[in-house]
Amino acid sequence: MPNRSLDDFAAGDAAESPDTPTSAAESPDATDSDDSDDRDVSTLATYRWTPETAACPRCGEAVRKRWLDGDEYVCLDCKDW
Repeated sequence: MPNRSLDDFAAGDAAESPDTPTSAAESPDATDSDDSDDRDVSTLATYRWTPETAACPRCGEAVRKRWLDGDEYVCLDCKDW
C-alpha cells in the first residue's frame, strides 16, 4: 500500500462531517471543561511528572516522575508493582 498524504484524509469543511457536532452545546465533551466538576482529579492520574524535582513522600528522594501507590505519588523505587 503506498503512503498517503494527510490531505487525502481531510474532510473539507467540518460541518460536512456527520460525526461532527454542529455546536459546542451538542458536543458530548462540552460539559467536561466545566469548573463545577466535583471529581477529585488526583485519583484519575496514575503517573505524575513535574519539571522541577519533588520529594518522594516515602523515601525523600528528589524525583520528577512519580506513580500513584495507594493514595500518594511515590518514586519508582518505592512503588509497589
